[in-house]
Amino acid sequence: MAEPERIVAEVASAVGLAEGEPGVRAVVAALARLEPVSIRRISRAAELPVPIVAAVCGELRKRSIVAHERPAQLTPLGRAAFSRGALRHKGGDVCPTCAGREVVVPARLRRLVAEVERRSARAPQPLVELDQCHCKADSKLRRVLAMHHVDALVGRRVLLLGDDDLISLALATIVDRLGTEATLKRLTVVDLDARLVSFLSGELAASAFPTSVVRHDLREPLPAELVGAFDTVVTDPPFTASGARLFLSRAADALAGASGDVFLSFGSKRPGAAFELQRAILEQGFAIRRLVRDFNEYVGAGVLGGTSHLYHLVATEHLRPAVTGTFDGPLYTADR
Repeated sequence: MAEPERIVAEVASAVGLAEGEPGVRAVVAALARLEPVSIRRISRAAELPVPIVAAVCGELRKRSIVAHERPAQLTPLGRAAFSRGALRHKGGDVCPTCAGREVVVPARLRRLVAEVERRSARAPQPLVELDQCHCKADSKLRRVLAMHHVDALVGRRVLLLGDDDLISLALATIVDRLGTEATLKRLTVVDLDARLVSFLSGELAASAFPTSVVRHDLREPLPAELVGAFDTVVTDPPFTASGARLFLSRAADALAGASGDVFLSFGSKRPGAAFELQRAILEQGFAIRRLVRDFNEYVGAGVLGGTSHLYHLVATEHLRPAVTGTFDGPLYTADR
């Protein structure tokens, strides 16, 4: 076995990496391409959780492949072993204005970012046990603009399945500043956290359009009045494949029928999570209209590398929820 192959095999075994040797090679490739580079950026590039990347780099340091300096970089020995044939190119070919996210908050709307930040600062602190993690104000606004760009906002009945991201505040801010009472037919928020329900009820009370905030555990079926009542659903479920599957099931129940839109934010880097998510999407009769990697940025969320992907899904005539009754399986990261 060649020396680089032996090192990769040893590190995969030492870390107990579920992805095996390809996971180690992905970390080393990101290092070789991006060095010097932060562990978080390697996490994004390699599609692995930050703690796993840190463990792999730790094992590579023991073998003198990665230097002890920060940010992470290869040693001369590491470059000799793993950079053979590498392109002398450090990137820079992703659009610098949007970082590949396709949607930006234009300069004329930057004042709204500060307003959303002020409103969000009064919200309850996230509950880790519920996989809560606030996305940044810029991400909140970009998510609303992404909805608007595909005609999933104006004149629509919008449901937020969980709103620890406070997307409802961004919606209210944009509509209050740029729209009218007719911009949204209806905005409904469903969340388990009583603190958040109370906070959002107060914040949305003065909105020009009809709003309601409902406390409900999505392990249970949706209340009857919410079934088949919406055109657009927005959700950022727990960081587990089972959480995404459940929340998509409730989204399928909530939509009025085919052609309804779902905006799903998901960033789990657990082994097989992307496959399980996309299988659940297709099995439930959704089509993936668009997928933008690293669209959302979060405050914290170190395990996710600080980002999640945005899926724009469209309901087809084959729409059917995978979970129809009470869900009693593991849901949140802590449940695992």
